[in-house]
Amino acid sequence: MTKILFIYLFISSSCFSADLRPDYKIDWKYTAGEYLIYDCERRYYACVSKVSNELCIEERKIALNEHASVYPCAALTKLEDKKACVLKSYQIVDLNAIKRFCYPK
Repeated sequence: MTKILFIYLFISSSCFSADLRPDYKIDWKYTAGEYLIYDCERRYYACVSKVSNELCIEERKIALNEHASVYPCAALTKLEDKKACVLKSYQIVDLNAIKRFCYPK
């Protein structure tokens, strides 16, 4: 039984790597993609699609125009693909993102 479970898990994880799956919803707001953003409201990095990245940019513009004390998100960069984006997010997760991206200076 253990061998069968191990084989099933191995095959499942191999078939559903981030590069093979089409764009999928991360949550109610974002679709996965190659754009790295920081969500200031929920305090996490996300690799989002072009449409989700543009939503982030627009929400931030509105917050800047309204002189908000906290911004909704920060669009950071575009990477080659989703996998590169996830690896980059792992590299920078220890930064003090909340102060850096979310509050006016």
